[in-house]
Amino acid sequence: MRHGRSAVRRGIERRALNDFAAVTLSCLLIAVAMLLHAWVRTRVTERGYALARLSAEYRELAREHERLQIAAAELKSPQRIEELARTRLNMAPPPVDRVVVLVGGAVRPSVLTASR
Repeated sequence: MRHGRSAVRRGIERRALNDFAAVTLSCLLIAVAMLLHAWVRTRVTERGYALARLSAEYRELAREHERLQIAAAELKSPQRIEELARTRLNMAPPPVDRVVVLVGGAVRPSVLTASR
């Protein structure tokens, strides 16, 4: 009978060991899943903050781009260029007798004779 009881006892111990291993493995898998979930959530949160920061930077750069386009248009305006030519460069429109009109790459004869 002793031999039978030790076999039963070994069977019970083996089953208990298997149960312990299964529970331990299950707990380990759950812990790994929780850590993975926490890591993914952290990454999503970090990406969200980065996206918000980049969106704000994009909006600021778009506003700056618009301001620079307006400034460039103002700098290129013919009225401004004419004003700078008059005030800073002391330029004035040429007298009528100094103007030569070209038509199709050739000087108009009437203009030459009229100015002489």
